[in-house]
Amino acid sequence: MINLINPNILELTPYQPGKPEEEIKRKYNLEKVVKLASNENPLPLPQNVCDAIVREISLFNRYPDSDSYYLKEKIAAYNGIERDNVLVGAGSVEIIRMISRCFLKPGETVLSSEKSFLMYRGAAVEQGGKEAFVEAKMDEAFRFDLDNLSRLIDDKTKIIFIANPNNPTGTTLNRQPVYDFIDSVPEDKIIVLDNAYHEFVSNLDDYPDGIELAMKRKNIIVLRTFSKIYSLAALRVGYAIAHPETISYLGRVKGPFNVTRAAQAAAIASLENDDFKNKSLELNAKNREKLFTQLQNLGLKVVPSETNFLLFFPGTDPAELNEKLLQQGVIIRPMRAFGVPDGMRVSVGSEEDNDYFVSRLEKLL
Repeated sequence: MINLINPNILELTPYQPGKPEEEIKRKYNLEKVVKLASNENPLPLPQNVCDAIVREISLFNRYPDSDSYYLKEKIAAYNGIERDNVLVGAGSVEIIRMISRCFLKPGETVLSSEKSFLMYRGAAVEQGGKEAFVEAKMDEAFRFDLDNLSRLIDDKTKIIFIANPNNPTGTTLNRQPVYDFIDSVPEDKIIVLDNAYHEFVSNLDDYPDGIELAMKRKNIIVLRTFSKIYSLAALRVGYAIAHPETISYLGRVKGPFNVTRAAQAAAIASLENDDFKNKSLELNAKNREKLFTQLQNLGLKVVPSETNFLLFFPGTDPAELNEKLLQQGVIIRPMRAFGVPDGMRVSVGSEEDNDYFVSRLEKLL
C-alpha cells in the first residue's frame, strides 16, 4: 500500500484532538469528566439557535444550499460587506486547506510561525511536501514575530498565515504592526489573517481585523469561525472574507454541499443573538481571570491570554501529568505537537469545571 500513497501524505501526522469525555469515562471507569481541551464554549446553545436547527430536521432528506446563500447574506450584513466577499466552509480548517489547494504551486512555500495552529503546516505539507512549510521563531512574549516573518519571505513564499489571537499561546498583535507588515509584503503573496478568536480580544479598537484591507487587496484573506464564541463547534461552520475575485477562485475547490442545513440555520440564528455572544464574552472574561490567578497561585508560569484558553507551564513532564489528570477525570492538552513541549493548554470552562481542574492539578503537583 505504501507505494500507492502520495508521498506528501506520509509526511503528515494525524491531528490529535482533545479526547472525548465518553472515552475517558469508559477507559478509567469514571462518572464525572471535565473536558477543557478543545477551546469550546461552556454555554449550551440559546433557544433561538435550537429552534432553527429543529426547523431543519424535516428537510434532512434534502441536500443543503451548496452556496450557503442566506448565511453569506447574513455574514455580509453583520460585517458591513457584500455577499460576494464571503465564502463559507465546514469550519475554518476546511478553508485553510482550500487556500493551500487553490494557491500553492509546486516549489512554493507556506510561511507561518512556530507554536501556532497545526493545520497551517498540515495544509502546506499535504499540497507540497515537507519542504513547503517554513516557520519563523516567536518573540519572547509568545507572539508572532513579524520581523522574523519578514526575513523569511523569498521568491518561493506564496501564502503567509498569521493567527491573531494565536492558538495555542493566546497572544495578540496590535493593528499598526500588522498593517505595516502587510504593506511591506509583495502583492504576489497571499496573506491570511486567521481571526478565529477575535471576538475575545479586549481592545478591538487596536485590533487588525483586516476586513477593510481585504475589500481592496486581492491577496488578503480573513478567516473567522462560529465554533468558539457561538458554541457551534459540533456543527462546523467557518467563513472567509476576501475580494470577490479571490472568493471566486476559492469557490472552485470548495466541495458541493459542504455546510449542512443544520449548520447554516444555526449560524444564521447565532448572528441574530448578540445577547448570547455578549453573555459568552462576559463569562469567559470573568472565568479566565480567575483561572489565570489560580494557576499563578500554584507557582506556575501562565501566558496572558486574549482568548478562551490559557497556555501554562507545569514544571513537570506534561505527558505524565496529562495521564494523571485523565485518571482524575480532567481532559486538557499537552502542547508538544504545537511546538511547546513543556507547556499545556487549558480551555476556560465554567467556573465549576475550572475549579474541579485546579483542585486536581494542585493535588497532583
